[in-house]
Amino acid sequence: MSIAYNAVKRLAREKPSWLPIVKACLQEAKESKGEFAGAWVLETLNKSGGKGWFPNLRPLVAYGILKHEQTTRGGRRAYYTMPDIQGVEKALKELNF
Repeated sequence: MSIAYNAVKRLAREKPSWLPIVKACLQEAKESKGEFAGAWVLETLNKSGGKGWFPNLRPLVAYGILKHEQTTRGGRRAYYTMPDIQGVEKALKELNF
């Protein structure tokens, strides 16, 4: 299995509250076909009925699910990519998420 697949499975055990955020990231990664902003993920999460706020996506970078690409707007907007969309998607499906 891929690193991202294993990372999502581990995240589900250690920080299950982050799974809706991973799902929103997956949606943004598919739609953008490249880089996406963390702010867009929050917007997608809220549109899909998810609740909450997260300060940044660094935990998902640390797990290996996302890769930080750049920061703009005076350091206030970070952009990410999801290197293994298929691995993340497969793990979420197996978790029935």
